[in-house]
Amino acid sequence: MSIVILVGGSTADGNAEHRYLVDAFLQHFGDQITRIVTAEPVRRSFGTRLKRMLKRGDFAERFARWRYPGGYGPDPDDLLRLLRPAEKDTLMPGGTRRAHLSSHNGEACEAILDEDKPDVIVVYGTTIIRSNIFSRARTITLNMHTGLSPWYRGDSTLFWPVYYNEPDKLGVTVHELVESIDGGAIAATARVSYEPGDTEAELFAKGVRAGTQIYIDSVEAALAGTLSCTPQDHSAGREFRWKDRTVAAEHLVKQHLKEWQERAL
Repeated sequence: MSIVILVGGSTADGNAEHRYLVDAFLQHFGDQITRIVTAEPVRRSFGTRLKRMLKRGDFAERFARWRYPGGYGPDPDDLLRLLRPAEKDTLMPGGTRRAHLSSHNGEACEAILDEDKPDVIVVYGTTIIRSNIFSRARTITLNMHTGLSPWYRGDSTLFWPVYYNEPDKLGVTVHELVESIDGGAIAATARVSYEPGDTEAELFAKGVRAGTQIYIDSVEAALAGTLSCTPQDHSAGREFRWKDRTVAAEHLVKQHLKEWQERAL
């Protein structure tokens, strides 16, 4: 039985959450993991970025984002502190089993999968994986989504339940990877519990920890031939894109977290 992990991130070595998951899988599955495949983050030229900006418009939001002191999403330094506090370097675990490619969807990745013939392909935090890749698993390709499907799919899905004042919808999902975004049949879910004082980064870190555990359990079941997945009801939830997360939305989320804390005290 073999596993190949495809993992993303904003650097060639992933971010803290990606290294956390890979390290946990290596500790649990050991030599069953034959390859850990990272890919170059997408870098668009200035000309391409300018064309996209002009096409999309919404210049007021872009100006607000430029002036906003906070970055987009949970602070990477906070996630490093929460998930990898003892990390002495920021290298992706895996040693000689690691392969770094220009893309997860290209011929080089196809060649790795054809050589390793994985029973399960494990995906986390990548760009959209195409069918030429996810169809190469002998049993199943799974993805971990840091949101509770089917209610919150797409981008920043531990952010939006706070925005909509739905703490009961904080969670994480492991699902079969298919062509629709976060749309595959659900293998497992786990809830994330808000505690007074939690920031977005702390909620996200909780999701990564809980999600990694149910991901390991799901892969174990897939290897044993006992995994059962439940189709999603896509009409039950929402799908979000990165552009939906505005500066105004971020201010409202901070306000809601403050209100949640006040109600809990």
